[in-house]
Amino acid sequence: MTKSSPHIADLDAQSDNEVTVFQLHEQPVRGRAVHLGEALHQALTGPNGEPRYPDPIARLLGEAMLIGALVTQALKFKGRLVVQCHGTNKGAISLLMADCTTEGDIRGYARWDEATLKETLLDNRNPGADVLLGEGTFSMTIDQGPDMDQYQGLAAIQGQRLSECAEHYFKQSEQIPTAIKLAVGQVQSTEDAPTWRGGGMMIQKIANDTARGDTENAWATAQSLFATISDAELIDPDLAQNRLLYRLFHEDGVRVVETHKISGKCRCSRERLETTLRSFDAAALKDMAEDGKAIKANCEFCATDYVFELADISG
Repeated sequence: MTKSSPHIADLDAQSDNEVTVFQLHEQPVRGRAVHLGEALHQALTGPNGEPRYPDPIARLLGEAMLIGALVTQALKFKGRLVVQCHGTNKGAISLLMADCTTEGDIRGYARWDEATLKETLLDNRNPGADVLLGEGTFSMTIDQGPDMDQYQGLAAIQGQRLSECAEHYFKQSEQIPTAIKLAVGQVQSTEDAPTWRGGGMMIQKIANDTARGDTENAWATAQSLFATISDAELIDPDLAQNRLLYRLFHEDGVRVVETHKISGKCRCSRERLETTLRSFDAAALKDMAEDGKAIKANCEFCATDYVFELADISG
């Protein structure tokens, strides 16, 4: 018999580009869920919609961005979280970086070696995070602004999915029992070209206290239900987060605490770059200029090209 408990009222509320914070009813489990549609597609494609990354790298970068979106909304202050994966010379990817602010702006980029990637794909058509990065390190850096010290936690790259790396990070650096599911893929709902989508969910066990007593059984039950989530459910554009949460946890009840919007937004700007360039002396600017006439710069996050005439900068 299902006991009386609070359930989500609006099961089909719009949830694209949104993080949902939830709590299981009278259970020591809290969590967050995220859907990224356009915000993710912008990061993985160029200005005209062309692919920026080979599929295996795009999927892994998308997972890093999902982790950033999920974890950032747990911060209790205004700032940003940077998720980084540094690979070794054994892997094709040297760096994955996802940058997410507490205001919901997210961006990301990856660096990789094309020749190593081709060689890797010859031996493994579906390489995981550990293979693509050649192991390496997984880190989260919390930045509260220029007047505060940054906090960084590190863990080893372990497992085929970045979700496994993040779980290992929380176990090692935060000592918080955590389960994470992530999925990134392309969907085609119209006659247009396929678009990138991502979905993720994480649950965490709340610390024991006298009132709750033993929480191990409740946590084990939540983990068992959580493990049934499929990749298809996480990226399905027609399956709202609220409905998925209800599908998983309706027997004991699940309550939405709050929601946060996420948008794909880069913080680069022509004005900021120009200010930086004007800090160099004339000789340095001339060395940077192509043909002695213009300086070209490219933003690694959004792939925007900037061109500055040397005469204007020097002036």
